[in-house]
Amino acid sequence: MLHSLAFVLARSPELPGDGVDWQALVASQQLGPDRGRALRLFRLPEPWDSSLDELVSSGSATIAGENPIGGAGDRRGLICDAVVTQLDVASLWIGVYALSGPAAGTTPRQGQEPPLQVQTVQLLDRFPLAEAANETCWFYPTENGSYLCWDNQTSLTLAPGWLPEQGIQEAPIAYDRGEVHVLWSLMADDEALTCVGLTYQRRRIEWPLLSRAPEPSATWTWFEVDTMADPSYRERASIDVFPQ
Repeated sequence: MLHSLAFVLARSPELPGDGVDWQALVASQQLGPDRGRALRLFRLPEPWDSSLDELVSSGSATIAGENPIGGAGDRRGLICDAVVTQLDVASLWIGVYALSGPAAGTTPRQGQEPPLQVQTVQLLDRFPLAEAANETCWFYPTENGSYLCWDNQTSLTLAPGWLPEQGIQEAPIAYDRGEVHVLWSLMADDEALTCVGLTYQRRRIEWPLLSRAPEPSATWTWFEVDTMADPSYRERASIDVFPQ
């Protein structure tokens, strides 16, 4: 028998209790957060003798978010490729569940994370997300230089969260509410911290994407980081792009 933890984010009445199955957790999570931001950050070469206007007008910086300097499929210069779920910490609750069952084998299953055949689901804890411990992190670059950011708003559907670094274990996993932390970071020049995820025992909780529907527009931003300046973040240009 294998064991793992699952995490569900939803409003309090939508969190299931004991005596449910995996599909009940999936259904509950799908009533939770459904919006996010797809972000890609690229480091610009030094020196850079072009401009964001030229990249957009030449068709290099497109809604697809490919590297506008190296071309489609070029991963050089890419320092971040993430989907940040928009979490309303004040209104959400988190449910923590112990899963157990035999190994799932090698056949992939849509939304089945972690990889075990869930036979039992036990509710370990449920509480307002606002009561979780807070932790700060650095999301945007902190090294001096010039960067491009591609930002696309998207609707999404998530599976219940789990801990890829912890995986599945042969013994039941101990749980401690105090180990659930909400991560906060400054996003670009935001005046307030933004929730960028959760961790358990210093390991990031991942909510696998079941579906994603990007909006038909994206924003390219050229910015600079200079830790000796005040402010250290300076936006040089920002342009919205649409399908051609």
